[in-house]
Amino acid sequence: MIDMPAIISDHVMDAAKGWSIEETIPNVSHVIAVLKETWDLQTFRNLEQGKVAVPDDVMNEYLASTIEDSEEIKELSITSLEGHKLKISALTKKAGRMVFICDIKQFEHNRESSFMKLKIVDKKLPDKPIVSWIFSKVSLAMVTKFVGHVNPGYGLGVKVVGNEVTIDFHQALYNSNIGTLDVFGYKPLDAMIIKEAVPEKGFVNFTTAVDLPDEIKDRIKNVLP
Repeated sequence: MIDMPAIISDHVMDAAKGWSIEETIPNVSHVIAVLKETWDLQTFRNLEQGKVAVPDDVMNEYLASTIEDSEEIKELSITSLEGHKLKISALTKKAGRMVFICDIKQFEHNRESSFMKLKIVDKKLPDKPIVSWIFSKVSLAMVTKFVGHVNPGYGLGVKVVGNEVTIDFHQALYNSNIGTLDVFGYKPLDAMIIKEAVPEKGFVNFTTAVDLPDEIKDRIKNVLP
């Protein structure tokens, strides 16, 4: 039996132009696929330029996907408000309707850490595991525009002290497809920087940067839709 060579589509070959000829075609194809799943060209340019506005609809689409099979959580959503507030609403089987108005005290991602710190401004937080579950999913919803879909089941740490919630999602991000990717010796997730997140009415404004050589940025942009 003769092994036939793999047939590579013209689309993949066109996208791979300019990429290192030392890279194997299957690896190049995988890298391109993950980059395209994660970003479009406009999003990457916005990351470079330092501002990315993420609409509530984008975050809520992710949240809806996390509760599809949940018997406990019937609804979960984010609403960005005037005055830089974030409203988190959940409908639970046991606790009923839960609504939290929050200030985002810190929101950061870099190669060393990824975390969000919220302060609940309208009520005392109940000491329930469901609260930690809700806030962990909210943290991942807020980065879905930057890293694509992240498995919400592992790699998360939630700490509740009084009315402050700190969510460590660093390991969860590196468990994602983009988190395992290497592009010519650079990890895109290491290079992506988020400095803060500020809610506005209907969206959240993220202050960002991309710490990559211009040549690598250009190669990434060449394959994005």
